[in-house]
Amino acid sequence: MLQLTVLLVLIGPIISGCPNGYDHYIGDIPGWGTYLGSALKVPSVSWCARLCDALTECLSFEHSNSSDLCNLNTGATPTVSKYMDYAFCKKRAPKSGCPAGYRAEDADVPGWGTYLGSRRLVGSREICALMCTSWSDCYSFEHSNSDRICNINTSRWPSRGPYKDYQFCTKN
Repeated sequence: MLQLTVLLVLIGPIISGCPNGYDHYIGDIPGWGTYLGSALKVPSVSWCARLCDALTECLSFEHSNSSDLCNLNTGATPTVSKYMDYAFCKKRAPKSGCPAGYRAEDADVPGWGTYLGSRRLVGSREICALMCTSWSDCYSFEHSNSDRICNINTSRWPSRGPYKDYQFCTKN
């Protein structure tokens, strides 16, 4: 069952079920949400989204139409199979472009970076840019606001289309 969930996360969101600004995934984060909000009684999925929108730490939520319950999550993607009728909605992170000294492209270098830095957990795109700037053989990086991951590349040129919400930034 885990393989199915991983496959669904890798291929991306499915259409419908979540309000504007959210992508619908099939799956669940076990438990009843986090300290952000657990088993909150709300009138609709839109109300659940409003609660999540108000909290920067909220990266996703789960909502049940049958029980009108809302669980707010700090995790962005489901880790197990779907639970009952709960819709899993992942907040779309805004693509904010690239910091000064870099230009944005809607593209990707496959994989998770190079020996310079792979899947580094960082809080902002600016920190990712500083990491790349500190290496003379770094020519680009990719950063995700929702996953908070930075990948440092020795390649200046991407070779495929964008991956999830990762912003590709290449040195000017």
